[in-house]
Amino acid sequence: MTFADQLVRQRKRAGYTRKALAEELKVSPDLISEWEHGEVEPDLSALIKLHKLYQISLDELVLSPRPHKTVSASKWLSQFDYALKKK
Repeated sequence: MTFADQLVRQRKRAGYTRKALAEELKVSPDLISEWEHGEVEPDLSALIKLHKLYQISLDELVLSPRPHKTVSASKWLSQFDYALKKK
């Protein structure tokens, strides 16, 4: 299962449409669609909101048995740093 597949599965499990989820996260429905098609990935602040909304761990949300691609440590750290600075 890809990360994009996991995002779709969790949204549906929680009973959200793309539009309703977008409103909850204060993003556009198009962005939700891009996440779910694997075109872009949510930033760290969005992942934290999804984890709280879906009431699952971040590990369960982002890790899969066969990840479709790896994320470099520097990219992850820069996203983490950006999310911390936003607060």
